[in-house]
Amino acid sequence: MDRADLRLYLVTGDVPPGVDLVDVVVAAAAGGVTTVQLRDKVGSRDEVVRVGKRMVERLVGSGVTFVVNDDLEAARAIPGAGLHVGPDDLHPADARAALGEGAVIGWSLHDLTQLDDTSALDACDYLAVSPVWPTPTKPDTTTPWGLDGVRRLRDAVPSRLPLVAIGGITAANAASVVEAGADGVCVVSAICSSADPGAAAWTLRAQVDAAVAAAPGWSS
Repeated sequence: MDRADLRLYLVTGDVPPGVDLVDVVVAAAAGGVTTVQLRDKVGSRDEVVRVGKRMVERLVGSGVTFVVNDDLEAARAIPGAGLHVGPDDLHPADARAALGEGAVIGWSLHDLTQLDDTSALDACDYLAVSPVWPTPTKPDTTTPWGLDGVRRLRDAVPSRLPLVAIGGITAANAASVVEAGADGVCVVSAICSSADPGAAAWTLRAQVDAAVAAAPGWSS
């Protein structure tokens, strides 16, 4: 599988009342989202699979990478789905063994010591800096990395592995995260809570693309 495009990565979250999450994701993809992670810690596995299949069907031809948060069996049941895991979830090497070489596997970094696990790094397609700043989406998360943390991780992580950064990111600060070394930004409420998710995605993507284009060594 080609390397996932992480420039604008959407993790699904709460949407306004009466709004279909799948419609939000499709609009966000049209606005510039490049990767979607279906994250649902409340619904049943059957519900995750049902929603995930609808998303995948409607994203056909968009070029968007689709991954499921944490649930290996749900990822198995959704055609073409990859898997994103955290340090307390399924080990990335086990996810790779279960889903095969073609699946996109991502891993959240909460601590620098995770980089000592070479088998995990070898199994991943990308790593997530989590969180950059405090976020109400995940109030129980670990200590924020900040922009200095993003820089430290970019220096420490093997260059073959792209970094996507999540946590407190908005259109106002997305460029600074890319400038610090992230290959892309990940958002939840900045798109899912928006009255116009397509426009919100477009604004974020413009900020990211401008920062990428200005980065040293960039070429078209």
